[in-house]
Amino acid sequence: MNRDHVLQVLNTIYEKIFNEGQADLYPGFVSGRYIQHNPLFPDGTDFIAGYIKQVGKVPCEVKRIAIDGDLAFVHVRYLDWGGKETAGVDIFRFDENGKIVEHWDVLQPVPETANNKNTMF
Repeated sequence: MNRDHVLQVLNTIYEKIFNEGQADLYPGFVSGRYIQHNPLFPDGTDFIAGYIKQVGKVPCEVKRIAIDGDLAFVHVRYLDWGGKETAGVDIFRFDENGKIVEHWDVLQPVPETANNKNTMF
């Protein structure tokens, strides 16, 4: 798997698809049936693309990307995920051709107060 290609794919997903709402680009980055581990989303790209089309955009800031073998981990600040600022980690598994085949995520609303001075980002 080409690391530069994976970075380019991920940057395009967050900038063009989420921030600009170009949901129709998403299926081009996916191979096969796209296995989805978020229990709120079915397998495949139709639902996620439809969600982005419905809301128009999902404004976000990528904070960190780490790549380990065929997995990429993306730490994201979602500025408006369902009306709330949300911290997220998306995990993507890529095939040998640099296409996404599987996705996991962990999402946590950012609280208004914290018991420390650290941020979630």
